[in-house]
Parts: sequence; C-alpha cells; structure tokens
Amino acid sequence: CSPENLTLFEAVARKNYTLKNPLKQHHRSHVYHIEVNGKDYVLKIPLEKNKRWWIRFTTLFRDGEAFKNIKGMLKYEELGLHTTKPVLAAEKRESGMVTDSWLLYEYLDGEPCLDHEEYYPLVIDELKLIHQRGYLHGDPQIRNFLYKEGKIFVIDSNPKRIGLTGFSRAYEFAYLRKSAPGIEKYFGKINNWWLYRLAFWYDIYERKFVRTRRKIKKLLLFKD
Repeated sequence: CSPENLTLFEAVARKNYTLKNPLKQHHRSHVYHIEVNGKDYVLKIPLEKNKRWWIRFTTLFRDGEAFKNIKGMLKYEELGLHTTKPVLAAEKRESGMVTDSWLLYEYLDGEPCLDHEEYYPLVIDELKLIHQRGYLHGDPQIRNFLYKEGKIFVIDSNPKRIGLTGFSRAYEFAYLRKSAPGIEKYFGKINNWWLYRLAFWYDIYERKFVRTRRKIKKLLLFKD
C-alpha cells in the first residue's frame, strides 16, 4: 500500500474529511461526496448487504460488496468502457464474514441522465455496448448513468457475465424502461423483441407478486 493510499485510508477510517454533499441516504447504502486534502471523492458505505445475516454468510466464500464494486469498476476499465475511477476499498470481518465495509472512488462531475431525454439514446447505446462485451450492468436504472463531455459513464454497477439465454439482456432493458418513462420510444427494434416483451410483463407481474406477498406478511404479523 502506497503512503498516499495509507493516508487516504486513515482519513476515511477516522472521518477526517470534509463532507461536501450527501448523494444518497437509503437503507441500502449511504453515498457521500467528500473532500480529502483538496481532492474530491465519493465514499460509499453499503448497509443492507453488511447487515443481513444470509448475505454476511456468503462472504465466507466471496468478496463483500465494497470489493465487488471496486472490481466491477476495474472490469469496465478493462473492457474499455467509461466508469468512475476506483481508489480504495476496505472491509471488516468477524468470524470470517464481512460486517462493515466502504469504498472510495474519484468524484465524477457529470450530469445525471435522469429526466434528461436528450441523453436517453446514448444510455441505450451504452447498455447495448456492455452487453456486446459479454456482460450485464446489474442495476441499469437511468440514475446509474452520467453524461460528461459527450460520453456516458456507468456508475453503481456490478457487471456480471451474460448467461446462456438472452432473457437477462432483455430484462435489463425492461428495468431501464421502468426507471425512465418514455425511453422505450428510443428502443427501436428492441420493442419488437419477443424476449423483451416477455421480460417487460414478467417485471410487472413479479412486482405485483412481491407487493402482495408483503401485504400478506404484514397482515399475518399484525394478527400475531
């Protein structure tokens, strides 16, 4: 570990940084725009995946969320795709399981693609390019794409190898459509792809099933 990275690690671990802006505060994760020694970074702290016991258990055999994110960024660089530049990742393990972690990457001063219809065709092309490289984005919501200097940057992604069928690719477009109303008019031939139509309806009914299951669970808990 270089002296510079060690200094960064100690600054984050001891919270010796300037908080410039909370980018996301959710039960799943906290994401902050911070400054350390005059340089801007993004600090992401996974919460949900560090707390759930069954996810903790799986980290006995694999990396925790922070290391997975860092490796995902490195994979995009390897594939020649634009993403945020990783800096550091750290995790704490108890009995071999990850119980706490964080990752640090360079702050990208890009423009959100959310609610910017003019960037929708570029986002679609970027998602197609990820698929052409043999990978899935993993969470292709419109907010996970940024625009800067004519390029689309992929953020908050865990790239995974595409399976044997085309359904996973089709489902990513269905998921993107859900997050960006109106984007489907730029899908072109994708709209007529039978696997995409199947994925679109599967997503709708799967969400309905999940909501119904949650309601039933709440009713049963209330009765108890």
